[in-house]
Amino acid sequence: MNGDTAHQEKHFEAYIVAQLEKQGWQVGDTKLYDTERALYPDDLVAWLEATQAQQWAKLCKDHPADPRGALMDRLAKTLDKDGTVQALRRGFSIAGCGHIDLSEAAPEDARNAEVLKRYAANILRVVPQLRYHPAREFAIDLVLFINGIPVATVEVKTDFTQSAAAAVEQYKTDRLPLDPKTRRREPLLTFKRGAVVHFALSDSDIQMAT
Repeated sequence: MNGDTAHQEKHFEAYIVAQLEKQGWQVGDTKLYDTERALYPDDLVAWLEATQAQQWAKLCKDHPADPRGALMDRLAKTLDKDGTVQALRRGFSIAGCGHIDLSEAAPEDARNAEVLKRYAANILRVVPQLRYHPAREFAIDLVLFINGIPVATVEVKTDFTQSAAAAVEQYKTDRLPLDPKTRRREPLLTFKRGAVVHFALSDSDIQMAT
């Protein structure tokens, strides 16, 4: 990628992030991303503290050395077993803490104040240039999270430089669920367990794959 291409894509990427911010999305930092579990831990904990404080308190009591690690380990196993969509819909359980919800859907009406409060507590986050590999400088242009769980990745191109088809090819050749050299499984890009959808995006074209 030459300098002009990179500049055009960075400008478009920044525009997308700015538009998401206007809609209430928070902007994250790749340094806060957990590459081994494919989670954004701060948001996961913040969601739990805001909506299920009792479960979080129990977790802290049962795992005083590292309640965050215990939470993420159990969630990672749930994601491996059930997949992202089911985990977001149904939540999961931790022994001694009970059931934990991972998101709140939009309420059908405005009469249930508690559901409205929990829905408003959902944390939507976009992380630009997310480095998803623990040892190599692999980065995806944009990754979108709900309460710390990745739901979408986006590779951004511009019609001035490359088409969305170039991003499709990038997913096919460079964004691999299994590293051919190390045989490391990439949880973010693994079907069912990782992000729900992957977008190849340009100014005039959007393509997607699950």
